[in-house]
Formats: sequence, C-alpha cells, structure tokens
Amino acid sequence: MANSWLLWLTLSAVIAASYSETSAGQSPAHNSHVCSTWGNFHFKIFDGDLFQLPSSCNYVLTSECSGTYKNFNVQLRRGLVNGEPTISKVVMMLDGTALELVHGGVVVNGEPVTLPFSQSGVLIEKAPTYIKIKANLGLTAIWNEEDAFLVELDAKYKNHTCGLCGDFNGVHNEFHSHGIIMSPQEYASFWKSNGPTETCDDYALAPKDDCTNVSSLCEQILAGPAFSSCQALLNVTSFSSACVADVCHCSGPTATTQSDPLCLCDTLSEFSRQCVQAGGKPDQWRTRDLCWKTCPLNMEHQECGSPCANTCSNPESSQTCASQCRDGCFCPAGMVLDDVTNQGCVPLKSCPCSYNGKAYMPGESYISNCKQCMCNGGGQWDCKDKMCPGTCSVEGGSHINTFDDKDYTFHGDCSYTIAKDCDGNQFHIQGDLVQCGLSDSETCLRSVTLALIAKKTVITIQTRGKVFVNGIYTQLPFSAAGIAAFRASSFYLMVHTDSGLQMEVQLLPIMQLYITISNTFMGKTCGLCGNFNKNQADDFLKLSGVVDATSAGFANSWKTNGNCLDIKSKFENPCSRSLENEKYANRWCTLLIDPTSVFGPCHSELSPETYRYNCMYDSCNCKDSEACMCAAVSSYVHACAAAGIQLPNWRNTVCGKYASACDTTLVYSYDITKHSRTCRCLSQSDLSCHLEFPSVDGCTCAEGMYLSEAGKCVPASGCPCYDLDSVVLPGQVVNKDGVVCTCNAGKLTCIGQIFLSQTCLAPMLFFDCSAAGPKATGTECEKSCATLDLACVSTGCVSGCVCPSGMVSDDNGQCIAIESCPCVQNGAIYKPGESMDVDCNTCTCKDRLWHCTSNLCYGSCSVYGDGHFITFDKKRFNFDGSCEYTLAQDHCLGNNGTFRVVTENVPCGTTGTTCSKTIKVYLEKAELILTEGTYQIISNGQDGTPFHISTMGIYLVIEAKSLILMWDKKTSIFIKLSPHLEGRVCGLCGNYDGKANNDFTTRNNALVVNPLEFGNSWKDSPSCPDAVALKNPCTLNPYRKPWAEKQCSIIQSAQFSGCHSVVDPSPYYDACVFDSCACDTGGDCECFCTAVAAYAQACNEAGACISWRTPKICPLFCDYYNPAGECDWHYKPCGSPCMKTCKNPSGGCSTQIPPLEGCYPKCPPEQPFFDEVHMKCVSKDQCGCYDRELGHYNNGDTVPTTRNCYSCMCNSTTIQCNYDVQACTCTYNGHIYSFGETIYNTTDSLGYCITAVCGMNGTIEREITPCSTPKSLIIPTTPTSTFTSTFTFTSTTPEPTPCSPCEWTEWFDTSFPIIGPNGGDHETYDEIQAAHPSICDKLIDIQCRAEKFPDMDINDLGQVVQCGLPDGLRCRNQDQAGPLALCFNYQPNTSNHNNTTYNNYTNPYKTTHYNTDNRHDYTVDYTKHLHPSTLSWHNDL
Repeated sequence: MANSWLLWLTLSAVIAASYSETSAGQSPAHNSHVCSTWGNFHFKIFDGDLFQLPSSCNYVLTSECSGTYKNFNVQLRRGLVNGEPTISKVVMMLDGTALELVHGGVVVNGEPVTLPFSQSGVLIEKAPTYIKIKANLGLTAIWNEEDAFLVELDAKYKNHTCGLCGDFNGVHNEFHSHGIIMSPQEYASFWKSNGPTETCDDYALAPKDDCTNVSSLCEQILAGPAFSSCQALLNVTSFSSACVADVCHCSGPTATTQSDPLCLCDTLSEFSRQCVQAGGKPDQWRTRDLCWKTCPLNMEHQECGSPCANTCSNPESSQTCASQCRDGCFCPAGMVLDDVTNQGCVPLKSCPCSYNGKAYMPGESYISNCKQCMCNGGGQWDCKDKMCPGTCSVEGGSHINTFDDKDYTFHGDCSYTIAKDCDGNQFHIQGDLVQCGLSDSETCLRSVTLALIAKKTVITIQTRGKVFVNGIYTQLPFSAAGIAAFRASSFYLMVHTDSGLQMEVQLLPIMQLYITISNTFMGKTCGLCGNFNKNQADDFLKLSGVVDATSAGFANSWKTNGNCLDIKSKFENPCSRSLENEKYANRWCTLLIDPTSVFGPCHSELSPETYRYNCMYDSCNCKDSEACMCAAVSSYVHACAAAGIQLPNWRNTVCGKYASACDTTLVYSYDITKHSRTCRCLSQSDLSCHLEFPSVDGCTCAEGMYLSEAGKCVPASGCPCYDLDSVVLPGQVVNKDGVVCTCNAGKLTCIGQIFLSQTCLAPMLFFDCSAAGPKATGTECEKSCATLDLACVSTGCVSGCVCPSGMVSDDNGQCIAIESCPCVQNGAIYKPGESMDVDCNTCTCKDRLWHCTSNLCYGSCSVYGDGHFITFDKKRFNFDGSCEYTLAQDHCLGNNGTFRVVTENVPCGTTGTTCSKTIKVYLEKAELILTEGTYQIISNGQDGTPFHISTMGIYLVIEAKSLILMWDKKTSIFIKLSPHLEGRVCGLCGNYDGKANNDFTTRNNALVVNPLEFGNSWKDSPSCPDAVALKNPCTLNPYRKPWAEKQCSIIQSAQFSGCHSVVDPSPYYDACVFDSCACDTGGDCECFCTAVAAYAQACNEAGACISWRTPKICPLFCDYYNPAGECDWHYKPCGSPCMKTCKNPSGGCSTQIPPLEGCYPKCPPEQPFFDEVHMKCVSKDQCGCYDRELGHYNNGDTVPTTRNCYSCMCNSTTIQCNYDVQACTCTYNGHIYSFGETIYNTTDSLGYCITAVCGMNGTIEREITPCSTPKSLIIPTTPTSTFTSTFTFTSTTPEPTPCSPCEWTEWFDTSFPIIGPNGGDHETYDEIQAAHPSICDKLIDIQCRAEKFPDMDINDLGQVVQCGLPDGLRCRNQDQAGPLALCFNYQPNTSNHNNTTYNNYTNPYKTTHYNTDNRHDYTVDYTKHLHPSTLSWHNDL
C-alpha cells in the first residue's frame, strides 16, 4: 500500500514538474542558423553544441568552405582585459570587403569609417548596445562591443561551412573524429589561424573542488518566470553548465568565497538572446542589483524589443521588420525615437517635422515658394498650396520648361505657338526657332511675338532687342492701354500687361524667354508651354485630344506655318563631338550641382540637375561655348531669384566678364527689380517707370544717373525730353526676313535678297503681298492640317505659294480638302475612321480629332537598372541608395492599408552605384520575397496565398488583388496598380494622383525637389545611412565611356526606329550609358543588356515590337531548354499569349499584363501544360503539387507538414495526408525525439526507475519499474515541452468524508527569488492571502520547503531561511554563503481554522492545465488518503 502510494505521488510530482510534453512539430525558430560566443570563453555552434575555449589565439569562427571561392570568412580573437574575458578583434571578409571590428572603431578596407556605413552590399549600423553588420550575401553579425558576438547565416549555406561554428548541417558530430570524441581544444586546433610571427595563450580554468548548490541555483535561475517561454526551446542543461562554470571560476581561491552576481550576466544574457533566436520571448529578468543596463536619454532596456525602431521620421519601421526581437535599448511603449532633434523617446504626436535639414516643432510652420506648411505633430507636414502664377521658359534655343515644370528639348526650325489661351480671346505668344549653326541641332530663338487679341496689339522682339509694335519699329519704353515694354537692364527686356501676363526676354549672352501668367489661366493654356493644370503627365496633350509620346511630335503640332517641315528627334550627344568642349563644359557646369558652391543655397528649393544637363548640352553644342554656358548658368540664377532666393556675387565664380563689360557710365547689379533710372522716366509718366518685376541682373545706371537715348548714363540735367516717336539711326544694321539690311539714304539695302518665284505646283496659287492690302497675310499664315485650329500672328506678309480656298496643306507640300485631313499621332498618320489603342482605351479619328473611350486604366511604375525610376504619374528620376526603400504602399498618412512593396538596392560596381536586386511584397499578412532569381512566400498561417506567380519569358509575374508586379529576376521591376488606388498610395513610385508635380512627397508629407531627399525619406530603416550624391560613373571610369556610348547607341539606332516615335529613347540611352559605366566589377554586359531591355519593354507596352537581341548582343539561349532532338523553345521579342501552366491550368491571365519578351515553349496537345519548375511541357498528371507557399513537389515526394503524427505525399496534383504513428515526434528540453525513441531515464529516489519514451500522438509515455536499490526521494524538475496537455485525476470510489476543521493548504509560491545582494525570496502571509483570498485569517501553523528539494528539511539545505508565524517565509541573499549567494525558491503552506463541514465526499485532486508558454511553480499537497488503484489519468490532446 505504502509503495503504491509513493509511486502514485511520484508520478503526480513528475507530471506537475514536467508540464506539457506533447508536440506538433518544430518551433519556427532560427537559432540553428546562429553561432555565438560570449562571456567566459563560451561558444555555441550552429548545430547546438556548447563548449568552452579559454584562449587568446585567433580562430576561424566560420567560413564558406564548399568551393574554391569563399563568400565570407569570419575570424575572431578573444582575450582577457583586466582579468575579464572580452573579444579583442573580429576580422570579416565579406565578398571582397574587409572589415575589422576593434574596441573604439570599425575599419573597412583599411580605412576607419563612421557609422552607419554602407558599401558594396555591407551595412554596418550602431545601436546603443551593439554593432550590427548585415551583408547581402546572406550573413548578419552582432557584436555588443564587449564579450558577445553572434553570426547568423542564410539557409543556403547549410552544410557548406567550417570553423569553430561547425558545418551547419544539423547533426551533432563536430566533436567526433574517427570514432573518437575530441576535447574543445583539440577541435579548435583545426581552426587556429595565427599570424606567422604571432603567439597566443591558452588559459587554464582550474576546476573547483566544491560548488555547493550552484548547479541547482543555476537551474532555478534559468527556469525562472522571466524565461518561461524558453524552457522547451533551448537545452537548459547546457546553459546551466555554462552558468556553473562562470560562477565557480569567478568565486575566488576557495569554494566558500562568494562570487560577484555579475558573473552570471554573460551567460544569462546569452541564454536570453538564444531564447529569442529560438522563437521565445523572455521577460525582463534584470534588476538594479543584477546585470542592469543603462540606456541613453529616456530609453529603457528590454530583453525582447523590435530591432526596427519606430522613429519620428518613420513611425512604421517595425511593420516591415524581418528580424526577431533583440535585447537592447528601446523606447517605452507608446513612444517613438526622435531622430530629428535627437531628444530621446517622445509620444508620436509630439514628433517634430524636418524640412531642408531644419527641425520644426508641432505647431510651427514655414512658407516656401507657393506653399505654406505647418507641422501637425507625428512628424507630418500639412501643406497648403498658394495660388501662384505659372512660369514657362525657352532657354538655349531648344530647352523648354512648361508651366507645369516639365522639361524637354526640341530643335525647331519654324514659328511655333509658345503659349496662348486656348479660347484664343486674350493672348498668343509665338516664337521663331531657327537653325543658327553648322548642325541642325544648334538652334536659336530669333524673335518673340506677343499678340494681345482684345487690344489688337502685336509686339515683336528681335534678337538684339529691337521692338516692333504692330509692325512698326518702336523706341523703348513703350506704353499703351494696359501694356508696357521696357529695358529692365542691359540683359533683359520686359513686357507687362494688365491681363496677368508678363514676358521677360533675356538678350545677353543669347536670347531666352520667360513667361509668367496668373493663376486665372490655370487649365486654360495651350502651346509648347503646356496646359498649366499642375500635371506634367499630360503636358504633351495635343489639340487632337491625345498625349504625344515625344517632344518632337508634340512640338510639330504647334507649328504656325504649314510650309515648315516636321522636325525629327535628335539623339546625338553634342559633347561626344569634342573632348575639349566636354572638358570645358564639365568644368563650369558642374558648379551648379556642387552644394558648396555659390549655387548651393538654392538646391533645397530648386534642383540644379536639369540646368546642369542643359548647360553641358549647350556648351558643347554652341559655336560660342562660353556664351551658351553663361546663358545656361544664368537660367538657374534666374529661376532661383523667381523662387525668392538671391545668389549674390555668383559672377565672381563664373561668367565674370559680363559683369565687367558694362559701359564706363554703367554699373553692374545682381538685383534689379525696378525700371526708373532712365531719362524717359524723368520727362514723362510712363507705365514702365512704376512697375516691379522679379530680380534680374545686368548693367544699369548708378544711383542718381539716368540712361539716355545714346545708352549713356547722364545726370538728370543731361537728359533730353522724349515723345513716342521711334528713330532708326543712319548706318544701323537690322535683320529682315533672314537677310542683313543696312539703313542707307533712307532705304534698307539688303545683301543676298531673295526673289520669289511666282510659279507654283497645282493646285497651289502664288500670293503676292505687294498686290494685297496692308493687313494681308501670306505664307506665314498658310494653314495645314496640323495648324488648322491655330490662330496666326503675322509679323509681316510673306509672298509665296498657298493652297486655294477650301483646301489646306497636308504638311508634305500638297493640298488636300479639309475634311480629308488625317489624325497624326507619334509620327503615324491615321485616316478618318481609323483607330488606335492608347493604354486600355481605343481612340478613333474623326474631324482631325481623336475620340477615345473612357476606361480606367492601371497605373504603372518602373524601376530598372542602376536606380532609374518612372513613377505612376510618369515622373523620371534617378536615386542611388543601399538600404531598403518603400516603392509603393497604401499605408499612407497613418491610414491602415493592404499592401507594401519594398526594394533593397545592392551595389553593381565600385562607383557606389546600386541596382535593385531584392523585392518584398507584403499583402494580407503574407510576405513574398523575390531575390536571386527566385521567390519565397512566408505564409500568414491561412490556407492558400494571395499571390499568383507565373513565369513569362524572362520575367516572373506576380498577380494579386489590385496589384501586378513583373520582375526580370535581375534589376528591373514593373508595378501596376488598379485605378481604385489612385491618390491612395505613396513611396518612391509617387502618389498615383495623376500629377507628377507632387510625386516628390516625402514620408512626412513634405514636398521636396531633390531626389536624394525624397529617396532617403522612404528608407525603411532610419538607422541606415542616407544616400549621397555620386559622381557620374563615366567621369570616374572615363575608359569605359566610349564602350558604353558605342554599345548603348543601339537604342538610338535604326534597330529601334520603329519605336522612336512612340517612346522617347533619350532617357533610356542616358540610363544605359550611366549603368554601363557604373558596372565596373563584372556584369557590365548584364547592366547594358538590362538597360536596353528596359527600353524594349517600354516599346512593347506602346505597341512597338522590336526584335533586337542577336547572337552577339545580349543573346537569350532558348535552345538550352530544348531536350535533345526537339525544338519546342523559341525566343519571342513580344511575348506569347497566356499559357496553360501547372500552377495556372486554366491559362487565364490579367489583361493588364503587357507582352513580355523571353523564351517560350510551344507545348504539344498531348502535353499541354507548362511546368515552370522544370521548364518543360507535361501532361496534367505530371505537374506535381504545390503547397500554400507555392513550393513544388514531384509525384511521390513527401510533403512536409506542421501537423504532428501525419505524413503527406504528392499524388498527381493533390497533396494527401494520413495519420502515421511513425511521423509522431515529441519535444523535450529543446530537443525533438522520434516515435519510440527514449527521452530520459531517471529515478524517483524511492526505489523506482522511470523511463520516458516518445509515444503515439506525440505523447511522452513513462514506464515505472522497481529499481535494484531504492534511494531517498528526489523529485526531478524537468522543463516543459511545446504543447499544452491536460491531466485529469478522478476518483472511481468516492466516499463522503467530513472535512477536518484544521487543514493544510496547498503549497503556495507567490514570489520568485530576486538575484542580487538586496534580493531573496519572501512568501509573507499577506502576499499569500492577496493571491488566494479563499484562505481564512486565522493561522494555526506554517511549514516551508524548497521547490527543487521538496523532500528535504529546509534546515538541511545549508541556507539561512526563516519560516514561521506570523510573518511567513523570509530568505535574504545577503545571508547566504557559497559561490552564489542566492536563495532557493521556497514554498510555504499553512494550517487554517475552517468551520465549514462538507457532507459529501472531498476530492482534492484538481484538473490542471499546464501551458508551456507560462511556467507554474505548482505542487499539489495531497492530504487525503486514497487508494492509488482508484486513480487514473490521461492526456487530453
């Protein structure tokens, strides 16, 4: 009877101590990918073994060893500093980059660096408590700058490593060699790597003879409540041994000497870190007395905090964090890190805002050009646009910047409508662009004509500043009703109207035009300056109703003279003609982009990049390089002044000769805003004398001097008086009709006068201006199909051949009837009734106009090559960064969204340039990772996946709700979004609101002009370094430039001529040259091919199929996929219709997917399905199976499952799962055991042996048998497993038993020993009663025991402890002796007075649920006598 009772009690105790021990598979841990070293020379290898190696030698910690080339090699040296173990040096070779980590700094390739640092795919970050190194090759390392270092490897390196960390194969065999178990020193000797003259020491750790109770105390600490989630995930025994080693070797010369509790810190910290790596989440275990960590500012130390800290600049950083939690300094809950003013942690609503490097507190605001912004808190700007005027410019004779700030270049040779009100009732500005050099790309602005329709006034301004009003030469200033024209300085001529229009005509160094119109004309303008609707994307909208693809096609539609021929696009780079010109241009034009130059103060408001490009272009293109260069530089100065930013003294740096070339009576001024220092302003009240205008520079009269008719500054006493008469001085040379004429004897004598032939080809007729009236118009207003709807502003009748009435020119020298006029689009001619496709709409030609359907189309964003972006709203920019960046998301301005697309750039050369290589898509709590040519789906735990993935040619196509992503498996990404997301997205792809002007909206809702500032705001990790402006790689690698230009010329060659009219090749050519120069470390052909393929893909989408690949130029070897003797695979430049595939048996695809080039098979009828895994055609039953992460399995393959005791197999296209007892596993103490495997053997200390075996359903089954020699009772404490079990004890023969008025309660455990000199274990009655209110107040007696030694009297434990009434139990660490001064975890129970008598039977055995996520120090006090044969128990699975 007694033995049965003890057996039953032992079983109960074991069950209570071991908790749940069932399993349903492995934890989602990745600690098997981690190798670490810490503290007192401890090491934990990838495969889980722990060992101690006290040595100061240099060792290979881990290295790739599977091939001749090693992607990485990590070496480490430990040592003692002031007797404390530490890491003295870590050396890492990461794919050619050498890193050295030492105390006090980080050295990269021999040079000290400042953190954060990013280069060649290696990112080094500094946190308050550690340094983190992340390499894109698949390695992450963390060093706490003291004793601990860990390295984590990608799964692709499994079984491919060597070094102290082992071979990373999941097998515990590192210390086994030829059947012999090696010591750590013997094992480490293989990986010692000292220098040739270097010596090192091995330290001897003499074992202690006696470390009383240390093992039990270490086990108690590691099994504490703070580590409850760690018990089933780690090998607690190994860490307990490390703990014992630390304490015993830290205790001094004798075993009775107490150790400093800090000796525990290293191993406890590592245990906590390993727990996190294994998927656990330890609670706070540090105290002020033990291992306390201080943090800067108001941060706090946490054992498990997100390594992706939410900050004021990115409060959503943790939402895309791929890393598990980590110990370190973090902001308290509800707060974010202020990375703007670096004031520590603040509530999100208190976050400041940042603009142009300046911080603004909530409530503060700034006023910039045409907008006012207020910091709303949360780091977000709330900006209001002011109703500002629109500005348009014609610079350099070919560069046009529209009212909506769209830049384009066009080399015209005709008269063009620069700008007009579309109704034609108010104004019309016409410009004459002519060829003025040896090449047809050297064009100049010859004259500008302004027609004020209502006022019937026409003002023409010629190159040298001559002004004609209604055809009559006029002396300036000129004033009439509501109009004034005057010289603002020697450089500028102004025309001001009262209708909200102002023109500035720059005369020196060359003629340039600036137009300003009031916002009353918004959305009402037409011409080369665009439609002024704040949307750059439709600035090429023609009167026919369709947006043209090229600047040439658009500009040709605004010719005012039908006799002019259409101009073709020019692709030549003028700097390629002359090396000297290029050097000259580069020397001066790069000053514009230098942030330290005199132009730097304007960079934050106005990006200089376009002006630098125009400056380079014009300086190389012009015959007078200096004049064109200075004009281009002055254009940027003029734009800055218009934005309210003055750049004084800029001519001290460049183009100073114009400041020193003023007449002796004139002075140069940088800031002229009024025209009042003229003799005319003294003698009469002219309108121009009272006008103010944006600041211009030039020569003017000094204070107190006035400009005379002779252009001399004279005092007021020397000024003549003037009337409105205009004078032409004898001998004055003028330009008329393109010939040079001289005023001589009252007549203009012209050299090279042209005599017109009066013979015309039928049906044209000759029109003679001399025989017509004074207001007649001739060939200058000849109508063509393209100009039929345009008003003509005649500056003088021109005789010539014209079409008869009712007919117009067809732009090819013939006359046709008006109703026969075709529609012209992208250089193609469409007859009335013919149609074309524009995106997802169809347009039909009728009455010379396009009539289009109104379907809503998907928006498209492109990222290709070395950081080249085209946003959803068609804004182009380049951004080079080496971090992770948000491409597109609908989590904007604090709104809860549905998707994110994140890209990570990695280097593609030594120039610092980057290429997009890795893409992450977050959708419906699932994550898709695209990297290294393949994909991985991280499931959200739900059935199925939101992604449909297919292979189409060279692209991987991902279809999901409202999102399509196409990836060329290299550097090109194309994203398409449903129209219902318009205006609801943000990121590097812009906001998709149809307006390109606001695409540079930062994460904090500020609108900026600099691509760098915009791009840096969208990095995912605030700790990643900002990208900086990089030099042009062709400048850094000049030897590559000729090769790059030669190769990339294919884009502008006849090979792609069929696409030039529908997709402008210029930006793609520039990107190609840039990338081909940048890829200087191999892969140069890949960079070139990717750039050309990006243009070819744009052509495909525009409907122009170009077959451009050849065996010598970027070949695709499709025959590689053809089985021997077969020819099913072929290259298709424009893709193939959607195929039936094993993943998509129906063959249905989105109509939004464009044609995609690549290799395609032609599957035979008997094998109609394309197997994308094996790249071959198969029958359906050969397709295999796909799991919910789209992992593929062949027929008969075993499919992994997380459901315990089930095995799954692929059968045709179906995964079938069946119960399989052999598939059952049990998890115990962090290890997984197979079915039937013995887990442990132990005794109950009463003569019974217990054997635990992994049984059915993942249950740990125990067999109890009598041992040969009974021993004293010791109840073992065992860790929990990963599953919850329910143990139910029921009485089969209950008997009514009256309750004694005096009963012993259960054992209570309301506190856990606190480590440290001020800690201990305190179980007071007040605390017990607070936790268990049901016990009564009247105590009779109390008894205590130690949780780990329940059978021993507390007086025999060797600790000083008090147990008695009325206080309860008290144990103080400071009273304890031995190496580790720490109280055991004690448990009291009490005898209470209870007046309640139960009339029915009493069953004290309760149903207890043990959950491995929450440890219970629970022991049942069985006080009733019950025969054990009446008890049964079961595990409720």
